[in-house]
Amino acid sequence: MLGTSLLITGCGDAPEQSSGAENNEYGNSIEAADDFYPDAHFDWAYPEALSSWDPIESPSGNNIIFYKPVYDRLLHEGIDGDVTPMLATEYTASEDGKTLTLQLREGLAFSDGEPFNADAVKFNLDRARGEGSTLSGELTQVTSVDVVDEYTVELKLSGQIGPIPVTLSSRAGIMVSPAAAKSGTLATQPVGIGPYSVTQYVPGDKAEYEKTPDYWDPDAQRVASMTYYAMPDDQTRLNALKSGEIDAARVNADQMDGLATDNFTPLVQPSARYLYFMVNASQEPFDNPEVRKALNMAIDREAISQGLYDGYCTPQIHPFPETGPGYSKTIGDGLEEFPYDPEAAKKALEDAGVADLQISTTTSNITSNTKLAEAIQEQLSGVGIDMTIKPVPTAEMVQAFVVDQSVEAITSIATGINDPDVSNARYVKPDAYLNAGGTEYPDLNTYGDEGAASLNPRDRAPFYEKYLESWIETPPHLIPICMSHEASAYAPNVSGVSQRTNGYSDLRGVSIAQE
Repeated sequence: MLGTSLLITGCGDAPEQSSGAENNEYGNSIEAADDFYPDAHFDWAYPEALSSWDPIESPSGNNIIFYKPVYDRLLHEGIDGDVTPMLATEYTASEDGKTLTLQLREGLAFSDGEPFNADAVKFNLDRARGEGSTLSGELTQVTSVDVVDEYTVELKLSGQIGPIPVTLSSRAGIMVSPAAAKSGTLATQPVGIGPYSVTQYVPGDKAEYEKTPDYWDPDAQRVASMTYYAMPDDQTRLNALKSGEIDAARVNADQMDGLATDNFTPLVQPSARYLYFMVNASQEPFDNPEVRKALNMAIDREAISQGLYDGYCTPQIHPFPETGPGYSKTIGDGLEEFPYDPEAAKKALEDAGVADLQISTTTSNITSNTKLAEAIQEQLSGVGIDMTIKPVPTAEMVQAFVVDQSVEAITSIATGINDPDVSNARYVKPDAYLNAGGTEYPDLNTYGDEGAASLNPRDRAPFYEKYLESWIETPPHLIPICMSHEASAYAPNVSGVSQRTNGYSDLRGVSIAQE
């Protein structure tokens, strides 16, 4: 049935139908209500389970959903990607872009009583960028972290200052208690500075939170307690929401109409997250850029967008959202460069001497990701490629592709961080965490570094124009499908929430109305 729907959508003589995205009538936020009940409990469901409470062991950006109640970051990213103070009250860049100075909030402590100060910040940033950290690729431009005084820190940079503020608002900017990290218990017992503390954690199932006493920002504590559930199956989350078992959930965009009819409030936002298919370019035949071009042309991005996401996923060949400094108006979505053309893909494979190609791939066991893998599987079969799929939890997926290299490919969704350098550092650079084979792309590395050397989007844009030209000439192992419009839905009595451009729901300050 899935294949039929995709083929119909991709068929040139099929009747044109407007997608849900074209007719989008939903907002991206619900303003906090004044009549909230401070002793309320809030239940939320997300498709992915937490793998570790230690941020430097986090294999997926999705872990940030569970982290945010208990771990504040140095900076905060707003609904439109604007970066504002959090644990750092201000940040300033030197004229040469080689130093970023952070002024820290004073008088705070971690939930175990450890003081929050410049030494704690240095410990956390050095730990996040250190060997063995899954976040090290997001801080490669930091050459040192220097303590100036008790509440001032300087980050010395190799030149790529552009992504640093956004990076410090995400997992790499999380502050954990140095004592808890040194004790070796952080993976199961989180200790941070946050509006809530974890009271119970059931791996793969749920996390229970309760309000942290004397927290510095009481507006972030409009409910007394919360439960975050992991529900990978889309229908299970939908049923739980409709039955009243939970108050809110991450949903698929094509579920929004039905939820609105049932008196729920859907929120949706085009985001920096993108769906992708990725191969190991150190293995034959994927080390040949012509084969990677063939894979690009074998995938019908428009059909996937319409058939799986009702248009709530903007098709394009590169990972830069239209609202960011990496997007080129000249190149646009790039679909003209790599159009869906199975005949051209077949010929490219034939010219490269590739026949009877078999690809073993894995994907996370989230329903939507599995469906995406199945759609790609069917489309690749149309050019003679036989692909097998093994859905597993995200941590196992990354282990199989990156560490064990027991599969040639993965299908997934990218970490939601609103800066082009983050995609470059996490997926493309030779030492990138998800560049399984360590393949080098010299031009992409050069233009990516030059594009990251400024905080000014206008200064960055020309270098990313060249970056995308090189991407088209020699496509890397990362094959974006479409930019996701991420959605969530809320019961009528829930307010104080938003859906942000980085792809994640912002539940800081969520409230439940007084009944």
